[in-house]
Amino acid sequence: MKGGVGYSTVQDSRKAARAAAEAAIAGSGKPVLTFLFVTDSYEQQVVLDEVKEVVGDSKIIGLCGAGIITVDGVFQQAVAVGTLSGADLKVATSLQGETHIDPSGAGRRAAKKLLDSGIGAGTVIVIPDGFAPGITELLCGMYDVMGPDFNYLGGGAGDNLRFFKTYQFTEEGVGSNSVAMALIGGVEIGTCIGHGWRPKGDLLVITQTEGKKIREIDARPAFDVYSERLGGISSEEFPAVGMRYPLGTADISGNYLIRDPIAVNEDKSIDLVTEIPANVVAHIMEGNAEKLVEAARTVAATAARGIAQPQFALVFDCISRYLFLGDDFGKEVAAIREEVGNSVPLLGILTFGEIGSYRDFPQLHNKTLVLGVLGSRSGADDGQANE
Repeated sequence: MKGGVGYSTVQDSRKAARAAAEAAIAGSGKPVLTFLFVTDSYEQQVVLDEVKEVVGDSKIIGLCGAGIITVDGVFQQAVAVGTLSGADLKVATSLQGETHIDPSGAGRRAAKKLLDSGIGAGTVIVIPDGFAPGITELLCGMYDVMGPDFNYLGGGAGDNLRFFKTYQFTEEGVGSNSVAMALIGGVEIGTCIGHGWRPKGDLLVITQTEGKKIREIDARPAFDVYSERLGGISSEEFPAVGMRYPLGTADISGNYLIRDPIAVNEDKSIDLVTEIPANVVAHIMEGNAEKLVEAARTVAATAARGIAQPQFALVFDCISRYLFLGDDFGKEVAAIREEVGNSVPLLGILTFGEIGSYRDFPQLHNKTLVLGVLGSRSGADDGQANE
């Protein structure tokens, strides 16, 4: 297998798409699989059409996100293409719409189409609408069909923080309110997930929720409890404070699933990026740049473990994590490259929710890094879990 990456920041959609695709193919040769990452300043259908013209009959999987991660930095305006070639590489894709109406059904339909390809083992790339409700239900539907014999990673499509509309791609077309999936077989992919956030203070019980809204914590108005635990903050301070202190719920192994608070309402409820169930135990979490970068290094080292010859690194990294780290985000990318190999082609995107698993079942995360390292194996075991 060989990988290639290209990107362009020119404003013209056709020119940017063609330049990025041609640069990627220069590194990989004729592709079997193409990753297409775009920001929302481009004509999405035009970009896809132009990339398809360059990559030919290659399968395509991709999304629109808040920024493109490259070895040269993060770009809020760019078209980026990653291409993979290889005689043993096998790929199937699926694009299912209207996930907001029947998320479980969309997950099941997408999974069935992937399995109909005959690829019996490998890794599933999952790209949902990051703004849509029911992503957990979608993942449950997918997993009910595919089960634990596959690895799962991916991220939610979004935009440049306008929260307006998302786009998902396969070679079939451009979707919105959709999920795009790709099943990759015939190549080894080491995967890992982590974040670097740690619990702060005593436990909380989230006693009443409604979708992406927490109404009560410890049977009291949610913001009252959250504010008290942080020494007393005002609602005006919440956007900045919430960025630094998300919520986390632990699984039986002590791995924390992060939930990102984004707004406080007049009734003192708290809006999250992602749904959270009622009657779960949680912590307020805290972190700093050093801990987050350290976690990224561990994620990269674990994902690369057992991959003797890494050929491509695929990164799904939360937009909120990027905003939190600021200028230190470059250190995170540098840490990933040092562990995977500075010469290995790398392509990533800033996502609205990340898909990955600490054990078997894939979950939706926030403020988290998910990494896949593609290549040939050395015979060691994969690392599939990381706090």
